[in-house]
Parts: sequence; structure tokens; C-alpha cells
Amino acid sequence: MSDWKSGKQFADMLGGISLPNVFNPYSDVCKIHDLADAPAIRRANLAAILDAAMGQGAAELWVGLELGARGGRRTGLALTDEATLQSCGDYWGISGLQRATSGALVKEQTAKYVWQALPAAKDRVFLWNAFPLHCHQPDSLTNRGHTRAEVDKVSTILPWLVEVLGAEKVVSLGRGAELAARRTGLRSSYVRHPSRGGGPEFLRTIHKV
Repeated sequence: MSDWKSGKQFADMLGGISLPNVFNPYSDVCKIHDLADAPAIRRANLAAILDAAMGQGAAELWVGLELGARGGRRTGLALTDEATLQSCGDYWGISGLQRATSGALVKEQTAKYVWQALPAAKDRVFLWNAFPLHCHQPDSLTNRGHTRAEVDKVSTILPWLVEVLGAEKVVSLGRGAELAARRTGLRSSYVRHPSRGGGPEFLRTIHKV
């Protein structure tokens, strides 16, 4: 089992991953949207949230598929867009989370529904993705599904998060996330992913799994 001692160590580790047609928000700069120091901002965001979670614990781990172009690619935080960045900081009791992009604030439907559901969760929840980077089509921001080879490169992360956060339940948002979690040896509860019209069903079922 990997043994990262702090959020900074973990974020720096992610920043060292380089794969074809994968945008790494912790090391890469988007020429269209990012500030010059965007990777450092996103590493700091992730480190702050993970340090808070390691200190407070999280009984549940909600797992999505991969970072989205309108969400985690920009913020560095799973299932969190720029519109919910402040909510994320408030949830963990920390300040100083920053935008890493310029221009108008961008919203993501998945993040909207996830953060709508979180206040009603009985237990503390940590958000993550089976593949923690942004898979995209060549020369495009368009999302694509991760490959098995890609997710295998980060297969130690989910079990480590369960252990270090003391998570008692893993909830997979969508079948793809459920399969990826299973490949790491984790059993998870399935819930409909909020994207592509699944938001209302997600809200109805997330607290029942």
C-alpha cells in the first residue's frame, strides 16, 4: 500500500503522472483557460482538502469516473466545479481554495447534483474519481472514458483513501466507476451517475444505497 504522509505529497505524486491524451491538472497548463500558475493552485486545492479529510476522517467515499473538462480539470477537485469550490471549502472547514482559470466562472451539472446531495449525507463524504485526471479526445477538450491500462496506473489510490480516511462505504457513481473500484479489490454500492439526465435519480437514491 502506498504511504503518502500529507496532501502535498499526494498532490505532487499526481503531478508526476504523464500519459498521452490525458490532461494532468496538477502539472499541465491549458493554453485557453488557465492562469500561468494553475497547476500549483490545483495542487494546493487538493492538498488542503485531503489534509482536512485525513484529519477529520470520512465514513463514505463517493467515486466518479474521471475529471471532467468543466469541473475537476479546472479546479483540481473531484466532482467539484468552480461554482461549488467555495462549498467544498466550507464543507471541510478550510479557506483559501482558489480558481486556477481566467474568464467567466464555469459550471458542471455533475458537480451541481453532487453538492446538492452532500448536505443531506448522514456521514462525512470524500469525493474522488477512479481515474483522477482528465481523459480527452486528441486535440480536444471532449471527455473520453479512461482505458484499463490508465486506471491500472493509479489502482493503489482508492484502497489507500479508504484506509487513510477510515471509509466504511464506497459509493460508485455509474457502472464505469463501479467496475474500476472492483478492479482495485473494493466492493462498492452503485448509484446512477448524475450526468446525461441522471441527476434526479441520483438525488433520489444516493442516500438509500
